[in-house]
Amino acid sequence: MAYQRVLLAALLCYAALGAVLRAIPGHLTALGAGPFAIGLAVGAAAITGLVARPSGGRVADRAGPRVVMGVGAAVMAAGVAPALIETTPAQVASRLVVGAGEGAMMAAAVLWLLRLAGEERRGRALGHIGLANYGGLATGPLLADAVGGFESVLLIAAVLPLVGAAVMPRDVPPSAAEQPRGSGLVKATVRPGLGLMLVNVGYAATLAFGGDRSRLVVPAFAITVILARTLGAGLPDRFGPRATLATAAPVAAAGLVCVAVGPVVAGVVALGAGQALAVPALGMLALARVEPARHGVAAGLFFSWFDAGVGLGGPAAGVLAALGGPTGALLGAAVAVACTAPIALISTIRPAAGPLVN
Repeated sequence: MAYQRVLLAALLCYAALGAVLRAIPGHLTALGAGPFAIGLAVGAAAITGLVARPSGGRVADRAGPRVVMGVGAAVMAAGVAPALIETTPAQVASRLVVGAGEGAMMAAAVLWLLRLAGEERRGRALGHIGLANYGGLATGPLLADAVGGFESVLLIAAVLPLVGAAVMPRDVPPSAAEQPRGSGLVKATVRPGLGLMLVNVGYAATLAFGGDRSRLVVPAFAITVILARTLGAGLPDRFGPRATLATAAPVAAAGLVCVAVGPVVAGVVALGAGQALAVPALGMLALARVEPARHGVAAGLFFSWFDAGVGLGGPAAGVLAALGGPTGALLGAAVAVACTAPIALISTIRPAAGPLVN
C-alpha cells in the first residue's frame, strides 16, 4: 500500500505539471509573447529540474525520501504563484521554481520506490516512476481543458502537489551507519546516463516531427509506454538489464525508422515499447555499482540525462530537419537510439568494485 501511495503522490505532482504545460502556450500568446518566449517557458522547468535531481537525491539519501518529496511537492505548489502576474518573465520564473520542486520530488520518489520494492524488483520501481510521469502528463492536460481559464488551471496546479504530499506514507530515515559515503557516482552513472540521453533524442524527434506523419503519434506513444510500463514492468528484473537493453534499444530504433518511412503508427508503438523497457534497464545499470545508501543521488544524476536528451534532442532534430526534412530528422534520431545499447553496455565489459546486475 505504501508503494502505491508514493506512486499516486508522484502522479498528482506530474498532473499539476501537465495541466500548466497545456495552458501556458495559449496564455503566453494572449500576452503577446513570441515563439522563443513560449518555448523558453515550456522548457524552463527542465533547466532547474536537471540541477535539482542529484541534489534532491543526495538529501533524500541522508534525511529520507519523504522529507524531500514533501518539500519538492510544496515548492511545486508555491511555484505557481508568480504565474498570477501576467507578464512573460513571471511565467518563466514560475516554471523555473516548479522545475526545481519537480526535480527534488522525482529523485526522492525514485529512492522511495527503490527502497519499498527491494533489490529483486529494482527495474519495476524504475519503470513505475516513468509510469507516474506519463500518467500525470496525460491527465493534467485533460484537467486543464475541463476547467478552462488559466487561473483555474493554476489553482489545480497548486492543489494537486499538496494533495500528493498529504497521501504520502511514512518513512524512516536511514541510520547513521547507512549514511552515504565515498565518491565515484559520476563514473558509475555516466555511460547509462549517456544511453538515456540518446534514447530520448528519439522521443524529442518524434514529438517535434512525428506529428507530420499522423495525428495518432503522440497518443499512440503515450498509451504504448503506459501499457509497457504496466504490463512489462518486471521484464528487466526477470531477464536482466543488459539483455533487456540489447533488445529494447534496437526495437526503438527500428520504430523510429518506421515513423520516418512507414508504417507510422506501428513504428510509434515499437518506439514506445522499446523506450519503456530501455529506460528502467539503463537505470538498473546506473545503480548496479552503487551502494543502496547512495541510490537517491545516483538516481538523480541518472535521470538528469533525461532532461539533457529532451533539451538537446529537440534542437539537434531541428538541425537535421533543416538539412534533410522531417524524414532526415527521424532517421538521424534512429541512429542515436541505435547507439544507446553499445554506449551504455561498455560499462559492463570491465569489472569494477561492487556487484554488477546481470
